[in-house]
Amino acid sequence: MSHLPNRVEFRLLVLLAVATALAGCGRGFQPRDFATPEALFQASLLEFQQKKWDNAQLGFERLTSDLSSRDPLLAPAFFYLALTHERKQEYLLAAQAFERVTDGFPDDTLAPTAMLGTGRAYQSLWRRPSLDPEQGQKAASILRALLSSYPDAKETEDAKRRITQLEEWFAQKDYLTAVHYIKVRPVVDGAIIYLKDIVTTYPTTKAARLSWLRLHELYTKIRWKEDAAETCSAMWKAYPGDADVKVACGVAATDTATATRVPPEAVTSPVAYARPAPRVSR
Repeated sequence: MSHLPNRVEFRLLVLLAVATALAGCGRGFQPRDFATPEALFQASLLEFQQKKWDNAQLGFERLTSDLSSRDPLLAPAFFYLALTHERKQEYLLAAQAFERVTDGFPDDTLAPTAMLGTGRAYQSLWRRPSLDPEQGQKAASILRALLSSYPDAKETEDAKRRITQLEEWFAQKDYLTAVHYIKVRPVVDGAIIYLKDIVTTYPTTKAARLSWLRLHELYTKIRWKEDAAETCSAMWKAYPGDADVKVACGVAATDTATATRVPPEAVTSPVAYARPAPRVSR
């Protein structure tokens, strides 16, 4: 019976070799097998549509290296190569391939879509606000360039939405830095610089509202009464009716004046007297 393991091992080796050969035949995509660039492009596109990213990448890479700069297939080859890298989450390579379209073929119909793809790829490289925002800044710059270079393109709506998202992250990162200056270091002047920059540069973000409240808190703490009063005026205008603003600053003087002009006979329910705006000594 000692010969039986050898037979089993031999059969296993044969089966393994057959499986390997079949796998090689099943993969069956070799760019050199296609006689013309057009045939290779169509085959690579089919691989892309079937989500066979590695095969698609092989085909489009071969095309981008073999085609002449004037070949009409070159721009779409770079474009689909970029999309393939993006599907594989190779965002830097995707951005570089998208840029080959916009830099080499700015008048091509694919150019605005490729520029959006470049911004999208760089945005994907900035994974959260606490990290280095360099890639996010590149994304915002490219997306703004899309708005100016192709103002009528359908891609502008997506670009605007992405710019808004990026600005939220920029503001959030600066706000986290300001809080770090306040709580960890603490350096009040440094925090104030960051907070003022947020409310000036990103006034419509969520972090802008938080920054105004922090500025008022800091100004009150260090007894800069005029600056504290100015933050209240800005917040009354930007966030009317906001509960946190009312807690920090009271009710705007104009709101109080409006309330006092209501005729007593028109009041049919108990009067809720609002706390007036703080008096500021100068």
